[in-house]
Amino acid sequence: MAEILVVGSCGMEDMNRATLAFLTAKAAKENKDDPTLFLVGDAVIFAKRGLAESELLQGAGLAPFAEIFEICQILKIPILVCKPCAEVRGIKEADLAEGTKFSGVYDLAKLVAARHTISF
Repeated sequence: MAEILVVGSCGMEDMNRATLAFLTAKAAKENKDDPTLFLVGDAVIFAKRGLAESELLQGAGLAPFAEIFEICQILKIPILVCKPCAEVRGIKEADLAEGTKFSGVYDLAKLVAARHTISF
């Protein structure tokens, strides 16, 4: 079992890359690996309650984002959210979707040092 860190940095401007971060974490969990998803930059928007569950978000040729997000929640994949990245975008802790939580760059640095890392 590998420990994997998936870093998502793309927001709604690139739904394919944004969705691939979540799909990669999902695939790692289904492969019996231990993934953690860390959202930074524009990707923090996907941790916002309501938006994460929106049926309107979908990358070209991919399953709807809400469906993939829900599977990640069901699989209990940790979804960490860069707190300064979220706060500058007006996202508060009370706005976070179920299964997501604030984290910071020190945690990100520790995870990068300890895990196989892929970023989108």
